[in-house]
Amino acid sequence: MQIVLNLFYDHTHDMDMIRKFLQLFAIITLYIPTYAQKRSTWNEAYNRYKNGNMVSKITSRYSVIVRGGLTQFYGELQKQDMRGMLGLGVNRKFNNPLSLSLEYTTGKLGGEEISFFNSYFINEYNSVELLAMWDLTGQFIPSYDGELNVNIYGGLGLMMFSANAYDITSNTLLRFTNSPSSARNPLFLRWGNPHGSPGIKKTNERIIPVGLCVDYKLFEKLIFGFDYRFYFVRTDKVDATSGMRLINPEEADSYSKTPNDKFSFLSLSATYKFSRYPKRGKR
Repeated sequence: MQIVLNLFYDHTHDMDMIRKFLQLFAIITLYIPTYAQKRSTWNEAYNRYKNGNMVSKITSRYSVIVRGGLTQFYGELQKQDMRGMLGLGVNRKFNNPLSLSLEYTTGKLGGEEISFFNSYFINEYNSVELLAMWDLTGQFIPSYDGELNVNIYGGLGLMMFSANAYDITSNTLLRFTNSPSSARNPLFLRWGNPHGSPGIKKTNERIIPVGLCVDYKLFEKLIFGFDYRFYFVRTDKVDATSGMRLINPEEADSYSKTPNDKFSFLSLSATYKFSRYPKRGKR
C-alpha cells in the first residue's frame, strides 16, 4: 500500500512539475512575440531616426546671409585701390523665383589719379539696402533641384559715408565731404538751406544696387555664393572730388556736369536657411 501511495505521490508531483513547465513554456511563448514586436518597434523607431524619417523639420522661408569681399570705385579718382567690405542680411522667400532681402553693408572705397589731381581718396561707408531677388534657375527650370542657382537682383538703399582726398606726395588733406559746418540738405534736394545741427559726420545719399549672384548648395540649409554688385550713387563726391575741379565738394559744389559716381563689390557669401517643425493639425 505504501508503495502505491509513493507511486501516486510521485506521479502527482511529476504532473505538477509538468504543469508548471507547461505554464512557464506558455508564458515564454506568449512573451517572445510581444518582446519581438516591441523590439521591432524600437528598431523601426531607431531606423527612422537614423535615416531622418522621423517627424522632421521643414525649411523656413527665412535665411540669414553673411558676406565679405573687395570694392571697386568708378569716378574721378578711379585708378584702383581695392578695399574690403562686410555685409549681413536677412532674406525672405515668397515663392520659387522671388525673394526679398534687407542688408547692411560696411566697408571702404579707395582710388587715385595722378595726372591731374595728384591725389588719392579713402571713403568709409555704411549702407542699408532693400533688394528684390529673382532666381533665374527656378523661374525657367521649375523642376530643377541641383546645387547651382543663378540669381539677379536690384533695389534701393541709403549710403552713409565720409570721404577724404589727400595729396599723393605729402599726404596732406586736400578735400573732404564732412566738416564741423556740414549739415543735412533739404529732403530729396541736392542742395539748399541746410537743416538740423551742423557737424554731421556722415553724408547720406540714395543708391540703386543691382547685381548677379551664383549660389552653390553645399547642404540643404547651407549655401555658398559668388556675388557681383554694382551701385549707382546719387552724388558726385564719393571720392571727395566733384568733376575735374580741385575745389572742396560742398553744397552746390558737391555736383558737377560729370556723371555721378559709381562703385561695386565682388564678394563671397554664406547663406543659412532656418528650419522649423511642421504645425500640428487641430484635434
